[in-house]
Amino acid sequence: MNLAEMSQQLTIALTNQLNYDEEKREIIAYAIETALLAISGAFLILVFGLLLNALVPALIAAAFGGSLRRVSGGAHFNTPLKCLFSGALMYSVIGFLAVKLMNLNLMNQSFLLILLISSLLAVSILSPVQSEAKPIHSKSLRHKLKIASIVFVLLTALITYISTNSLVNISAVLGVFSQSITLLPMFNKKGGEMGL
Repeated sequence: MNLAEMSQQLTIALTNQLNYDEEKREIIAYAIETALLAISGAFLILVFGLLLNALVPALIAAAFGGSLRRVSGGAHFNTPLKCLFSGALMYSVIGFLAVKLMNLNLMNQSFLLILLISSLLAVSILSPVQSEAKPIHSKSLRHKLKIASIVFVLLTALITYISTNSLVNISAVLGVFSQSITLLPMFNKKGGEMGL
């Protein structure tokens, strides 16, 4: 049984007695599936982050990028396992790069702001990106996901403006920026799935 089927069965079990309509069931199924994916992905990030000696920045990048992904959607591989593996590897590499960029003093507030503005434009125009495997039929849900994506990027900008911790700021912004790149049409061909 794959994650989508598992989340559907959990949704049916949870909502049968509550007489929820199809829109509410879709929202609950979406939440259950993203929670299962988040738990599996966190474990892989722990492994890769430790291997690259960049666990903390990898977790920060994953927390920010992964949170944005929950509401913005983005490119998918053709199996959840490939998505989890590539995402964990990507955030761990971002954590490694964040440490290097901080140590070499190659990132400043202006550059981080440019990355955040680029991310804001991407989510404003392109989110939420959906795939054939995870269609979003509800217009209301699509609208809420777009607003949540915009608010999340703005919240990240506020956090990095207030924070004096360079590693947190660089990791968070790179996590958000890398996620916003996955919204681009070039990564979302064939209904949003990369057949790699």
